[in-house]
Amino acid sequence: MANNRKRPDHWAKKAQKEGFGARSVYKLEEIQKRFRILPPRALRALDLGCSPGSWSRFLRQRMGRKAQIVGIDIKPVTDYPGHFVHRSILDVSTEDLISTLGGLADLVVSDMAPNTTGARFTDHIRQLELAEMARDTALAALRPGGSFVVKVFDGQEAHAFVQSLRPHFGKVKRVKPEATRRESVEFFAVCLGRIDLAAS
Repeated sequence: MANNRKRPDHWAKKAQKEGFGARSVYKLEEIQKRFRILPPRALRALDLGCSPGSWSRFLRQRMGRKAQIVGIDIKPVTDYPGHFVHRSILDVSTEDLISTLGGLADLVVSDMAPNTTGARFTDHIRQLELAEMARDTALAALRPGGSFVVKVFDGQEAHAFVQSLRPHFGKVKRVKPEATRRESVEFFAVCLGRIDLAAS
């Protein structure tokens, strides 16, 4: 199984050919096609765990040059197509991210994952902690009506996490894009229509 992950598949070869640093860009592309997470004339997007930058490059292509895209990661990203914050999400306040964006985000995406140990439950819990941080950041940074996409490692706590999203969005879907490796335990929670609780 490990050898299969190292061998470039169709999606990895396609990413290389099209100038993207990671095959994961096609997961986001499918989510955009299916759910239209980016509204027309979207102005601001926040990419949590943005390395190597493929998702942000995809968003730049869709949003245009005038849009503000902010990415954050503990790994450096060269030639980032926006404003890159080389820090941990633990060390940056949501207020600072909103200020850098120039206002509330139309879209927050998170492909964050821990360095995996091979112990499924441990990896599930560690990744879920990152997903929860992404959720909290998204709930603070999104404008009413905005969208949120977050990676989740499936496991016994995954359902409760997805349920925690439902009160805050008009629609929440569990999605496993076609470009996801067959053996992967990951899925994405796609959240549409951030609810403005202050207006309700």
